[in-house]
Amino acid sequence: MPGNFLDSNVILYLASRQQAKADRAEELIATGGTISVQVLNEIANVSRRKMRMSWVETRDFLSMVRGLL
Repeated sequence: MPGNFLDSNVILYLASRQQAKADRAEELIATGGTISVQVLNEIANVSRRKMRMSWVETRDFLSMVRGLL
């Protein structure tokens, strides 16, 4: 497996309004990594409840993440 195991927080920083965190998350993801189904579920939960993304936005975000990792 290339790269490291990435936590849901790292992935969620991609959508963060804090540019430094988003940039760092992008750098980590660019090196490759592994995520679990639990991480995908946590991302979906936070996206919907805290970030108030629609189901379409959440699905698109998860698709992008799965494509990268």
